Amino acid sequence: MAVNFYNGSQGIIKSRDMRICNYYADWLMTNNRIDTRNIPRQDAESCRKVLNELINQYIPDKEQQIRLLQDMEMGREENILPLDSFDWLNQDERATFWLWGYLCKVSDENFGITRNGNTLYGPNWYTHFGLSLSPVNHRERVNIIGHIFDRIIITPPPVTYLKKQVMERLKDKWKNIYSKPLPLKWLPDEEDAVLWAWNNLSKVQKVSISTLEELSMTSGGLTTWFTPLSHTERNLALRAALDLWDNAPDSKRLFLLNLNKAWNQQKLRQSRTDKKALNTYLKNETKTRLDFMADRSGVRISDMLEMLINEHYRKTCGGE
Repeated sequence: MAVNFYNGSQGIIKSRDMRICNYYADWLMTNNRIDTRNIPRQDAESCRKVLNELINQYIPDKEQQIRLLQDMEMGREENILPLDSFDWLNQDERATFWLWGYLCKVSDENFGITRNGNTLYGPNWYTHFGLSLSPVNHRERVNIIGHIFDRIIITPPPVTYLKKQVMERLKDKWKNIYSKPLPLKWLPDEEDAVLWAWNNLSKVQKVSISTLEELSMTSGGLTTWFTPLSHTERNLALRAALDLWDNAPDSKRLFLLNLNKAWNQQKLRQSRTDKKALNTYLKNETKTRLDFMADRSGVRISDMLEMLINEHYRKTCGGE
């Protein structure tokens, strides 16, 4: 028996869930039934009310309205992912930043959902929807990702659970990235250090982006088009830029090796700013004693020499 969704006083759209109302609006637009570009999307009740008014205006026949809603309901399971599908992102800022950066530039084919040849509004879904390339925090990136998955409309039959499959593939892709050693584990979470690493990566990616390989932007390149507005955002963006750099593993490995060497050299220079080199000779027996004393005290030979000299200075010269 067919379910009668229609209620003359309220219209056929009953849901007050914003995601569901947006889905109805996008389904009607995608299937060329009703132009819903100007409906309010700030709150579910306003959206629901206008949708019902438009349906009554363009499809006044009640039986046709019932069939329309049945068609839309058939697509809900295909198009609206459960909220727990996004749990892995809500709790992980690094995973979210990676996926956001990936979706910004990935082609429809690599993403797994094509636009049926309609590419007039940009090269991929992200640009098609006109989404921001400069979200300022984790929550905004999560919302953008949810927006993409909700706004893409797949029209059954049959129900293929394509969005669910795409989400699972993306989770698997992230698991593969996460299983690898954490990049820049040695870098302290300090503003100057992170800015130094970001600037070095930016120099490399600005040079690399001129090659066809890098223009795909499915790897690396984040530093060339994203500007973080705080230390926290830059720290996350730095890791995301490295997570996204997956098409040239040898180049990435060499960069990380050179960056680590440069950091160690910089720290070594800083540690020597108030020191002078000492070139001298010691008798073998004296050197052996010095080595023993340093080893017993758990310090370097240079530190042991400083301790002995300073102690002798205090005793003989009365200095501090």
